[in-house]
Amino acid sequence: MRARSKRSDAELRRLVEAAVNEVCSMPRPGLRFGVDGVEASGEPPERLRVWATLHFLAEGSPFCCGEPGCHLGLFGERLDAVGDHVRRAMRRRSPVSVEFHNRIGVSYHAGVVFSGILSRTTNPGSPTA
Repeated sequence: MRARSKRSDAELRRLVEAAVNEVCSMPRPGLRFGVDGVEASGEPPERLRVWATLHFLAEGSPFCCGEPGCHLGLFGERLDAVGDHVRRAMRRRSPVSVEFHNRIGVSYHAGVVFSGILSRTTNPGSPTA
């Protein structure tokens, strides 16, 4: 196991979660974003590969759909803003690139309802990616 000299994995997960929560105006009723893992490249980190899950909770139902992209919009300027937020939190001058590996997973908790035309109208069941 490789030791990280300045930033622990837990700290990097916390920084990315805080950045996404700020940029995407989270938490929102029924939605909770969590970072499952982070892989850093460079020392200090200049690129972060992130594995994350968007949790859909019943108290926010009904949702329009179960797509994380719809609820978070983490691409383009928003994704750049997440990287900039992380960069500032790390007190770095050079850019920090944040990329979500294999998209953002979803977890549908009991009682979640979707109302969109193309979405399922009942609890879709177990977590999917």
